Amino acid sequence: MKCRSILLFCSIFFLVCTVWAQDIYVVSGKVIDDITHKPLAFVNIVQEDGFGGTTDIDGKFRFRWSKKPAFLALSYVGYESMKYPLTGNLQNLQIEMTAKQIDLKEVEVLPGVNPAHRIIKNAVDNRDLNDPEKLLSFSYTSYDKTFFTIDTDTTAGKAVVDSAMMKRFMMRADTSAISDTIKKRLADTSEARTQEFFKSQYLFLMENVTKRKFLHPDKNYNKVIAARMSGFKDPIFVFLTTQIQSFSFYKPFITIFQSSYVNPIGAGSLSKYFFKIEDTTYTGRDTTFIISFRPRKGTNFDGMKGVISISSNKWAIQNVIAEPAKQSGMQIKIRQMYELMDGEHWFPVQLNTDVTFYNLQAGRHFLIAKGRSYIKDIVLNPDLVRREFTYLDVEVDQSAGARPEEFWNQYRVDSLTSKDRKTYKTLDSIGKASNLDKYAKSLQTILTGRWPWGPIDIDINRIINYNTYEGLILGAGIHTNDKLAKWIRVGGFYQYAFAISTSKYGGDATFYINKRQDITLCGDYYFNLIPSGLVSFPLDYQSILGGNFQPLYTLKLERTEHFGMNFGFRGFKWFLFNVGLSNDYKKSTTYGFAVPEGNAVVLKDQYTFTEIRAGFKWAYKEQYIQTIDNRINLGTNYPLLWLEYTRGIKGFINGQYDYNKIDLKIKKTFNIKFLGKLTFQLSTGYVDQPIPACNLYYGDATYRMFALFAPNTFGTMRMNEFLSNSYASLFIYHDFGHLLLKGRKWFHPEFALAQNIGFGWLDHKDHYAYQDPLPKEMNLGYYESGLLINNIVNLKLYTIGIGAFYRWGPYGFDNVGDNFAYKISIIFPF
Repeated sequence: MKCRSILLFCSIFFLVCTVWAQDIYVVSGKVIDDITHKPLAFVNIVQEDGFGGTTDIDGKFRFRWSKKPAFLALSYVGYESMKYPLTGNLQNLQIEMTAKQIDLKEVEVLPGVNPAHRIIKNAVDNRDLNDPEKLLSFSYTSYDKTFFTIDTDTTAGKAVVDSAMMKRFMMRADTSAISDTIKKRLADTSEARTQEFFKSQYLFLMENVTKRKFLHPDKNYNKVIAARMSGFKDPIFVFLTTQIQSFSFYKPFITIFQSSYVNPIGAGSLSKYFFKIEDTTYTGRDTTFIISFRPRKGTNFDGMKGVISISSNKWAIQNVIAEPAKQSGMQIKIRQMYELMDGEHWFPVQLNTDVTFYNLQAGRHFLIAKGRSYIKDIVLNPDLVRREFTYLDVEVDQSAGARPEEFWNQYRVDSLTSKDRKTYKTLDSIGKASNLDKYAKSLQTILTGRWPWGPIDIDINRIINYNTYEGLILGAGIHTNDKLAKWIRVGGFYQYAFAISTSKYGGDATFYINKRQDITLCGDYYFNLIPSGLVSFPLDYQSILGGNFQPLYTLKLERTEHFGMNFGFRGFKWFLFNVGLSNDYKKSTTYGFAVPEGNAVVLKDQYTFTEIRAGFKWAYKEQYIQTIDNRINLGTNYPLLWLEYTRGIKGFINGQYDYNKIDLKIKKTFNIKFLGKLTFQLSTGYVDQPIPACNLYYGDATYRMFALFAPNTFGTMRMNEFLSNSYASLFIYHDFGHLLLKGRKWFHPEFALAQNIGFGWLDHKDHYAYQDPLPKEMNLGYYESGLLINNIVNLKLYTIGIGAFYRWGPYGFDNVGDNFAYKISIIFPF
C-alpha cells in the first residue's frame, strides 16, 4: 500500500513537472519603428514552427512556448519583413522594423477574381453574428487615457515644416538687423526648449474609468466612476473621450469626431473599395488574413483607408487600422483590437485614436492628441433589466474627480510614468493658481449663451442684436446661477431698439423641482416685440450657430405685454412635456382683424389672448451627457417630433377669443451611403376660428436679394406675403459633401440642393381684408429650388459659401429676375 502511494505521488510529480517544463519559455517585448520609435500595432510574429500571434495595440507582445524558439519572424504591412534571432534574453525585447513604400495600386488579378473579395464578403455576411451590439446584453469597464503632445518626428507623414512655414518662422525678427547666423541660433534654441519641454511632460493629460451596460437593441448607459484632468479639479470635459470613435467596426457608418465614413465592411463596399491581401498568418487551426483597403479610383465618397485583419474563425474582425481617405486640417487614425471571448464572440478590447492638428503648432512641430481605451471585466449576456437604463447616455459620478491613487491603480493598465506625474504636478499647480476650473465652466456656460460672473450669469444674447424692424438693439440681461442656489434661477433683461425708440424689458424665475427628470416650474413677464405669426414649440432651441438667421429679416412685430407660467417634466424616457398658461396683450402695427357690426366694420389693432397650452417634444434615443454641473445634448439619429395644442379662452383674464390651435413639426437627417446627407422638415398648423392675424401663420420667409441662408425657411418668399389659418410646409435639403467634386488640399467646395414646398389656406378672408399690404392665400402651392456651394472659404471656426434660390410655380413672378434670391451660407462645425 505504501509503495503504491509512493508510486502515485511520483507519477503526479512527474506529470506536473512535464506540464511545467512544456510552458517555460516566455517571449515578450515591444515592436517599434526604427526611426520614429513609435509602437507598431498588430505586427504578425511567428516562430519557426509557424505558431505565434500579433502585437497588441501598443506594440507589445507576450508568448508562452514549450520549445525555445531560435528566431521570431515579423511581418507588417508597410514594413520590411524580418527575422529576429533569439540568442540571449527572451523577455523585454525591443525590436525595430524598417518602413517601406506601400504599393496599393489596383492590379489585375487573374483569372479575374480578387481573392480578397471572398474574405470581405464573408466578413460582411457575418456582420450581425460578430457585431457586439447584436448581443442580448454586455457590460465592461474601460480605462481611457488621453494626452496632447507633439510629433517630434519631422520626417514621418505630412511634412512638418515646409519652406514657406520656415520663412515665416525666421522672419519674426527684423531681417535687416539680425544676421542669418543669429536667426538660426534663435531658432535652434527655441527648438531645443520645445523638445526639452515635451520630452519631460505632456501639454495635457486626462484619465477616465467608465462602467458601461448595454441591453439589446438600444439601451445604453455609461457611468464615469473616476475622472482626472491635468490642471482641473472637476472633470469638466470628460465627454470628449466618449465622442472620439465608434465602439466597433461593424456599423454601416464609422463615426470619428462626429463625422461619418462609409464602412469598408458593409453592404456595397466591394464596388466602392479596393481590397488587397497583404499577408496571411496561421494560429492553430485559424487563419488570419491581413487586407489593405482604400476607395477605388474614380469614386468620390467619404471613405476610409487602412488595413484590416479578418480571422477565419467566424470571419470576424481581429484588428483594424483606419483613417479617413481625405484629410483636411487634421490627420486622424484609429486602431481597434478584438479578442475571442468564451470561445464564441469577438469583442473589442483596445481602441486607439491619434489626431495630428496641422493648424496648431508648437515651434516647428504639430500638436497631436492621443486617446487610448482599454476594455476589461467584460461580461457577455449578463442579466440586465430595462429599469437600469435612463435617457442619460453618460453620467459622471459626483465623486469621480476625487478618487485616490489606490482607486486608480485598480484600473490603470500601467502605473503612471514620470512624464505623467510631472504633467499632473505642473498643470495642477498652474490650474490652481490660474483657477482654470472657473474658465472651463465659463466656456460651458458661454455655449448656453451666458457668461458667469460670480453668482450671476450675463445673458450674452441680450447685449447686442439687430433686425430690419427694430434696427440696432442694445441691452443687458442677467440670471442667477448655482453659486446662489441650485434649485432656482431668477433673472431679467432690459433692451433698447433704436430704430423705433422703444424699451423692452422683462423677468423670469425657474424652480428646479427634480433636475434628473426635468421637472421644472417657471413664470415670466415681459414687454417685448414679438414677430407676427410666430410659431414656437416646446423645448425647440435654435441658435444662430445652427443657422437660425430668420429673426434678422423680421419686418412686422407686435408690441406684447406677456404674463406666463409653465410646468415641464420628462415622461416615458424620450418625451419632454410642457403645460402652460399665458395672457398676452398685443398692439399691432396694422389692422390685423376686422369685425362686422351691423352695416359697419370695426377695425382692431389691439388684442388680448388668454391661452392654455400643452405640448411635447419626442426625441427617441436622444443622447445626453450628464456632467457634475451641466447636461450636454448630443442629439439623436431618429426623427424629432414637436406637437403643441393651444386653447384660446374668451372671458378668462380678459381673453377676447375662443379657438383651438394645433402645431406639428417633424425633422430628420439621413446618412445615405455614397450620396451624402438628406434632411427634411415638415411643419403644419391649424386654427379653427377667425382670430387676429398676429396669431395665425405668415409663413417662414427670409427674402432679400442678397441674404444669409437660413435653413428651413422660404428664401424667395417676401415677408408677410401669405397669411393662413392652416398650412403645411416641407423643406428638403440634401448635402452632397465632397461627393460631386474632389477639390484640392486647400479648396473643398461642397454642393447642396434644396427644395421647399408650401401650401396654406385662409378662411374668413373678410376679417383680414384691411391689412396693408393685403396678404395672399397660398392654396395653389408655393415652390422654390436652391443650389448652394458651401465651404468655399474655410475659416476653421466656420465656413462660407454661396448659393441661389429660384421661385417657380403658381406664385412665380412674370419678371424672371424677381424670382431669384442669392444666398451666403455660413456653417459652424458644432
